[in-house]
Amino acid sequence: MQNAPAAPSLTNLAQAAGTSRSYYSIAEVAALLGVSRVSVWRWISAGRLPVSRLGHRTVRVKREDLAKIVLPYPRNTLQAAPQSATTRDEAVPAGAADHFVVFYDADAFLIDGIVDFISPALQAGERVIVVATLAHRQSIAERLQATGVNVPAALANASFVEADAADTLARFMVGAVPDPARFEAVLRELLGGSASTGRPRIFGEMVALLVAEGKPRSALALEALWNQQARKHPFALMCAYPMPELSGPALGSMLQGVCAEHSTVVPTESYSGLASSDARLRAIAALQQKAASLEQQVAERERAEEQLQVALAAERAARADAEAALRVREEFLSIASHELRTPITVLGAQAQLSLRHLARYGELDPERLALALHRIGSQADKLGRLVGQLLDVSRLDGGKLQLELQTTDLVHMVEQVVAAARSVSDKHAISLTAPATIECEIDELRLEQVMTNLIDNAIKYSPEGGAVDVVISQPSLHSVELSVRDYGLGIPGDKRGRIFERFYQAHDVSYRSGMGLGLYVSRQIVELHGGEICAEFPDDGGTRMVVRLPIALSSVRASAAAD
Repeated sequence: MQNAPAAPSLTNLAQAAGTSRSYYSIAEVAALLGVSRVSVWRWISAGRLPVSRLGHRTVRVKREDLAKIVLPYPRNTLQAAPQSATTRDEAVPAGAADHFVVFYDADAFLIDGIVDFISPALQAGERVIVVATLAHRQSIAERLQATGVNVPAALANASFVEADAADTLARFMVGAVPDPARFEAVLRELLGGSASTGRPRIFGEMVALLVAEGKPRSALALEALWNQQARKHPFALMCAYPMPELSGPALGSMLQGVCAEHSTVVPTESYSGLASSDARLRAIAALQQKAASLEQQVAERERAEEQLQVALAAERAARADAEAALRVREEFLSIASHELRTPITVLGAQAQLSLRHLARYGELDPERLALALHRIGSQADKLGRLVGQLLDVSRLDGGKLQLELQTTDLVHMVEQVVAAARSVSDKHAISLTAPATIECEIDELRLEQVMTNLIDNAIKYSPEGGAVDVVISQPSLHSVELSVRDYGLGIPGDKRGRIFERFYQAHDVSYRSGMGLGLYVSRQIVELHGGEICAEFPDDGGTRMVVRLPIALSSVRASAAAD
């Protein structure tokens, strides 16, 4: 192996140490020692080379401190440097030789650091292992040759071992996870067992390849395996990551994890190459400002993203509401056209039949006339109720449905509704349980509309007939309760929560009659009375609709206004 051309530099150092100069710049020290400024800064960071501040911005190395390194050197060879001076570990800070990481922007900075790290070991005849890409291995070999290392000879005697990073990585990766046993076997092979002497130096960039492949967790797992093996085998390890591969907020935790796995971290050349500690402090301040700005930008972007998501959710909800409204409208138009067409058709048919009979016979049979008029009146009432419900919905939406309150005997009003229902259905036993009288402040016509709707529903959804129980009670001095109970079809469990919605019908088309507005309008009327309406579903079947009202609505309103 050829000796490194260090003697001229050492001669220069000896001459420099004997001059009258008091201080040397970092660049001058690097040139005199024949190393990069990165290495000088590593020694300074490790406390092995003291520095002094000269002026506000300049850091210098004292002549006597430099002499402590220079004077013990033999003048002909770097390998013979004593252990107390620049030994084979000088290129790496004390305590950092076990496992350190270099971040870099350009390959030139990386290659400088690698050569500084491995060349002392090669000159001392110790094993060096480089696991890198082909381009980096070629650059390392060229630089080593330029420093006087006989690379072919080192490769021939196995003191210099090269391996391709991608191929080596493939030997111990299982999917996206490095296998510990396979990794240890590969490492043992690279170390060469007992053939190696001293503590081998290893450069590896397999972790960088994993990050480039979008596998940062795998890279951290591999770093942890290196640390585990370092406790079994004596070696010094240098890792490197191109900083552009670690850019972006998503890899911030990855960078922290990498730093945590290494004993020393060497920042990129934009920081490591600065010539003074003052410049480095200024760079740190600038980086802190950039980090704070970036964090603010990220926070603002996250807020904007959140706002965008909220807006998108609102837009989706609005679109869903609009689509639902369109579906409701279409369904309503379908139901309304059917429901309105039926009484109109019956009215027209009865009128045509009567006119034909009159044209044929010149007169109308009284009995036939009475039947036709009865049917016409019934369908006109039905048509009137349907139109009335539509008008009620319109008034409710516009807030124009007003109650005409007056003191009314609630029991008498319900008796009339029950009597009317009994007259139209002979299949249902409609019973009424109530006290003799209950005076309430209500809109009689509107509450009659509610009770009529509830009893009609009880009859409609008890197609086989049966009992319908109407009950009026007074649970307190200030409230009254009305209930209508049937024993018919009931309401399916998955539809019970929607029965008070407009245009909603809980049963299939076989039992549909009306526009699905009865319960909706009833609830609005009850709530205008200051009450509530709910549905109960007894275990023995059917449905029980319950209306609870205050006896004196004006007193309730006055109390609410006072509060």
